[in-house]
Amino acid sequence: MKITLAQKNFSTNDIELNVNKIIDAAHEAKGSSLVIFPEFAVCGMNPYGHLSDDGFVGKCEKALDRIAAECERVAVLLGCPVRNTSGKGKPFYNAAVYLFQGQRKIFKKKQLGLSDKRELEYFEPSDENEVLQVGCHKFAVTIGSDIYNIGDDELLIQNRVDDLMPLAPDVIVNIASEVFDYQNIRNRISGLRQNVLKTERPLVFVNNVGRNEDKIYDGHSMIFGYEGYVVASNPFLQEKVNDVDLVCLISMKQTDIQDVPSKEELENLADKL
Repeated sequence: MKITLAQKNFSTNDIELNVNKIIDAAHEAKGSSLVIFPEFAVCGMNPYGHLSDDGFVGKCEKALDRIAAECERVAVLLGCPVRNTSGKGKPFYNAAVYLFQGQRKIFKKKQLGLSDKRELEYFEPSDENEVLQVGCHKFAVTIGSDIYNIGDDELLIQNRVDDLMPLAPDVIVNIASEVFDYQNIRNRISGLRQNVLKTERPLVFVNNVGRNEDKIYDGHSMIFGYEGYVVASNPFLQEKVNDVDLVCLISMKQTDIQDVPSKEELENLADKL
């Protein structure tokens, strides 16, 4: 089974451009069972200034319809705001949407506001627990800070993966919008690795890349094997569509395949965005 890490630079000012990038990447991923895009792939990172505009939200909904139609034979998982139609709580969910052959499944974020407090103004947290079945594999789908609470910190909501473990997932997926902060890169890798070691499940992490408003997102999407080490990765601060065979998950490697570049090297790359 192959999956694809679709690390792209998405814009809040051009949903049509985002959709074209998604469709192109999905078609580029030949033979992949699942193409995974980052958080807010459809609408672009930092959509908060646009969510009060019903026209913007409508464009997101039409974008999902177009992606579903043009990628019908390619299974995609991508981030997008979806309306909360329950009549209770905030107007939207921060969601990961799965599209394949007429199917549409929505996985909603639980842990809000840890990476950006504006998220609390527009998005409703969700306790709905469901895994994504793709072929013979079950994926625990999480979004951003859903997987932050490793040590059962009583000030944080329980790790979403803990909620999903009774459903016996084979692989954890986290789609994210992690901001470039050189001092935090190793902490991020360590936190993802701890999720693997705690659950004894490999993990697929797909991150946004590019400059949006005053923030830079550094990419470096990764796959962690059962032993907790990085067995596949995308580059820092560059767009990349990377097909990976899940046989790598059984790797017994005891080192990560990619070292973190120097701060100067990464800052030079960031200046070019």
